[in-house]
Amino acid sequence: MAPPDRLETINQVLQQARNSIFYKERLPVAPLRTWEDFQRLPFTSKEDLRRYSPHGLVCVPDRELLQYHESSATTGTPVSVWYSRDDLAEIRERFSAWGVGFMPGDRVLVRFPYALSTIGHFVHAAAQHRQACVIPADSRTSITPLPRVVELMRKLQVTVLATISLSAMMIAEAAEMAGLDPRRDFPHLRAICCAGEPLTLYRRRYLEELWGVPVYDNYGMTETGPQAMDCHEQRLHPWQDLFWMEILDERLEKAVAPGDVGHLVVTSLSRRASPMIRYLTGDRVQRLEQPCGCGHSSTLRIRGRAEESLWVHNRPFDLWELEEIVHQLPSRRFWKAAAQQNGLHFIVEQEGDRDHVPPALLAQLEQQHGVRLTVDLVPKGTLYDRKELISFGMLGKPVYLCSPQSLQESHP
Repeated sequence: MAPPDRLETINQVLQQARNSIFYKERLPVAPLRTWEDFQRLPFTSKEDLRRYSPHGLVCVPDRELLQYHESSATTGTPVSVWYSRDDLAEIRERFSAWGVGFMPGDRVLVRFPYALSTIGHFVHAAAQHRQACVIPADSRTSITPLPRVVELMRKLQVTVLATISLSAMMIAEAAEMAGLDPRRDFPHLRAICCAGEPLTLYRRRYLEELWGVPVYDNYGMTETGPQAMDCHEQRLHPWQDLFWMEILDERLEKAVAPGDVGHLVVTSLSRRASPMIRYLTGDRVQRLEQPCGCGHSSTLRIRGRAEESLWVHNRPFDLWELEEIVHQLPSRRFWKAAAQQNGLHFIVEQEGDRDHVPPALLAQLEQQHGVRLTVDLVPKGTLYDRKELISFGMLGKPVYLCSPQSLQESHP
């Protein structure tokens, strides 16, 4: 149930949003009176943002704009986002309260992209706000290939590594190739901070086993900035006073039952330079209502991108469920999956020469997940070229989802 003052807050945001070219004709002039009025507002899509970038969603005078960012444009024209001084101060203040607990004396190696992306800048500012020292090891430059990142972590006694989860695995791989043990040979490392891609429970557990330190998550996107953050107990709590979050069914018509998986739609609750009104994030999530030791009661599970779910027999398998399957295999680090007519097919790089998938384990997984499974364990280097990994270390998103044809091509 929404707090009684939430509709009033949304009306204030709508009033400001009407100052933009995009929302001027799109939103009603009169204030919303009921939640039914709110639910009749049109969705904002990523295509809308592309069409009206770079200036169409700005709601404040140009003199108030302090920082500009763009989405990665991996799926089309980039989306433009502007931030005001107040926006950045709000994000920095919230972000600095991340459960990892940035503190004086910390040395935080930031291995996120910096060029036009947001997350590296937000982590950088938040860490320094808590008087931690930042080492800006950009992930999109040849200046800091993975061997140099490993060297910096040891030489500078890095205490916190901030990077996407896939990069954390790649850095561990580079360390192992240099004869180092990630759990033993980085004695000053106390935590890893992840963002930029969904971090499932199973990927988090794997990283903690690999490095021997706790992993903290953060959820957000270029279009909105951060929306949820791990507390010190490593539970991802939504910023409910800054975003109204709807979790809708597959047809985007009504809210799912509490705890069920649905599509996340967000509305800004603060007067941002570029507020989002009923923005279709494209992410599948769950919201669990259970008390946490930090005082919050809502926890988010980010299940993965809806468009990247694999469909078998009219049922979606999102990243969360795919990684739940992979997590129980003897090798788990690098993998691909594809939907086939009668089930799911996985290719997984071997981590040990004797790794194999017992038929009994496969049968157990098929029963647990209600789908036929085939798993091929392949030699190291089949999915990720180790020479490229070590030389550049700039690989982008994980390659876990692909078509059956491309899966066959990668493993003839």
